[in-house]
Amino acid sequence: MNNTSRFFHTVCGLSAICLLLLVSSPLALLAFADFNSSASVIGLPLEQAPSQSTAINTSPNQNVDAYYINENPDNPPTAAKPVYDVFTVEERQARGLVLEVPKVSQYYGEKVVYLTFDDGPDPENTPVILDILKSNSIKATFFVVGNEAEKYPDILRRIYQEGHAIGNHSYNHVYRDLYQSANSYIAQLRHTDDVIKKAIGVRPRISRAPGGSAGSFTKEYWGALNKLGYIEVGWNISSGDASSAKANRILNNIVSQMENKNLWSHAIVLMHDGRGHAETVKALTDIIKYYKERKFEFRVVNFETPAPW
Repeated sequence: MNNTSRFFHTVCGLSAICLLLLVSSPLALLAFADFNSSASVIGLPLEQAPSQSTAINTSPNQNVDAYYINENPDNPPTAAKPVYDVFTVEERQARGLVLEVPKVSQYYGEKVVYLTFDDGPDPENTPVILDILKSNSIKATFFVVGNEAEKYPDILRRIYQEGHAIGNHSYNHVYRDLYQSANSYIAQLRHTDDVIKKAIGVRPRISRAPGGSAGSFTKEYWGALNKLGYIEVGWNISSGDASSAKANRILNNIVSQMENKNLWSHAIVLMHDGRGHAETVKALTDIIKYYKERKFEFRVVNFETPAPW
């Protein structure tokens, strides 16, 4: 009888264990499935789940075809692409990194044009200009004003993501503030660098002085720009759209200046996408058509771009 009772208790115990396993197994599988699903949602395999000690990545993880200056001085510039810096001036100085611009050969083609737009981004003009450029499969260069970029970071990001070049065009574009001294000018460039980097993760190394450098820059300005690694970019073709010119007049201004064939190897066209430049938008399709019919190569401003004159 004792043997029978012992056998009975043993069988009952084993049955209870089996029942417990059957009940708990789906829960364990469900828990595992939920964990696996969570990892899949963020696009990471299980073994690559992020940790709190992840190292800082100084290479932008963006789907943008550009040349990025990082901490590696042997990273050679790539031709025909927008140029951006992973670090601000302050960050380079703090890390003891080079500030000077890498030496590259200037690019002179048979027929080359750089379409450049100043004073944006603007919510009315800039998106339409971007649409026109996209429909024509060409890239341009936008010299942005810092306080406008602060207002419209989404437009700035679109310029960047669509592969156009971005340049620094001061923070407030107010001449009496900008041109008090070389220090005040540089301070505005660095402020705008911060605004741009906050929006897109990197900053430009090309800049354009509002109103142009002639008559505003002294040797101190040029010295400060060179020391800190900024490249000042002027123009050699003015659309005349800073006045009240209508679209036809803007086009004719460009066409008449293009008669100087010495500029065909590096025609840098000044236009504006800021507030009040709807006529530039109207003229743009015909301007692009003019250059396309004459088989010009469209490029963005970068380290290879020659000086205008």
